Amino acid sequence: MKLKFYLLAVFLISSLPLAAQYKTVMFNYERAYFNDGQPLPAESKFIITGDVPPNIDMVGVKMYSSANTDDKPIYQNGWTEQPMSRRNIFTVPINQPLRGNGEYTFVLNYYSKASARQQQQLLQQLNAALWAYIDQSYEVNRSSITLRKHPKTMRSDMNAIVEQGLSLYRNQINTDFMGFSDIVLEKLDQVEDLRLSKARFNVFSREKEDTKTLKLRYAQEQLEALKTMVSQEVGQYVGRQLYALTDTKKITDYATKKTKNVIAINAGYGGVYYSGNVDNFSSDTAPYVGISIPFGKAPFSSTFWERTSISTGVFLQNFKFGDNAEATGPLVQRPIFLALGYRALPFIRLNAGATLLQNAQGGNSISDLNFDRMYVRPFVGLSIEVNLWLNLNR
Repeated sequence: MKLKFYLLAVFLISSLPLAAQYKTVMFNYERAYFNDGQPLPAESKFIITGDVPPNIDMVGVKMYSSANTDDKPIYQNGWTEQPMSRRNIFTVPINQPLRGNGEYTFVLNYYSKASARQQQQLLQQLNAALWAYIDQSYEVNRSSITLRKHPKTMRSDMNAIVEQGLSLYRNQINTDFMGFSDIVLEKLDQVEDLRLSKARFNVFSREKEDTKTLKLRYAQEQLEALKTMVSQEVGQYVGRQLYALTDTKKITDYATKKTKNVIAINAGYGGVYYSGNVDNFSSDTAPYVGISIPFGKAPFSSTFWERTSISTGVFLQNFKFGDNAEATGPLVQRPIFLALGYRALPFIRLNAGATLLQNAQGGNSISDLNFDRMYVRPFVGLSIEVNLWLNLNR
């Protein structure tokens, strides 16, 4: 029994850091700002919470990287009131960490439940708009129906009509309209390929109904079938419980916390290959120092890219590859390197790259820059990397 207790205690203690990784940010509805005007957390996940005004049943949060909210949000999430758990407080997790020293725009939308009458009116409006679009998108010729646009373009246009009509609504599971299915697209293709000469085989002719009237009725029946199919797919979305937009709050260019600027310094020891083969080659080693620029930064990239960087620096002494074969470097009189590195351990980095060398013969002053005597050789090295924190722009 005691063993189970200790194991449970260890599990709970180990879980504390996981629970603490979300910071809480209070949103003030009246003043439309966060945490009494304090900057938002940077480089960590957080939760936006705030009071729910009366008659509000859903809150949606959209986050943008600029003040232009016409662009697609970089992150969005929402809260929906759960039955029997009314607390008058909403909580929306923001699982997209924000960059430090930045500014973001937030839009908070407040929704209330739409009545059955509102939903019915919305469905009627959408159907009317879609049917009008279909009616003006075709021509009935002597022997066929001609669509004025490609079927895929028509489907895209109808998707846009529905999305525009639903822009002030959300459904119960807080999802967007997924667009018309491939079945609708197939029906559009079928209408485009329709041959009215087959009308007499597909519809029952009436008395005194001439061939032209028969073809028109056949075309109309096919288009009505398309409209019915379109209405059914829209109704599947609108038929669920909808929430109508009641209020919105826009917070433009809200600042995040300032983070420290970092420069990575690495110092190590490397070897440079000069010439020869595996059995007999010439090389030399020397200590070096340099700076590293990572390809990624936590938590915005994977561990691999966070640990991978490009480095540049100088060797602290010249190389001697044999008698009368001393190599230095241009400008600083020391070899210069450029390398790709990977931090295999917390402070240990493996480097591999190229060294720019210059033949030391014939003078070696700083002003002596002779391209004819420059050459490049590969090198590998092992270094210790330390991050220096800089208070720049603070």
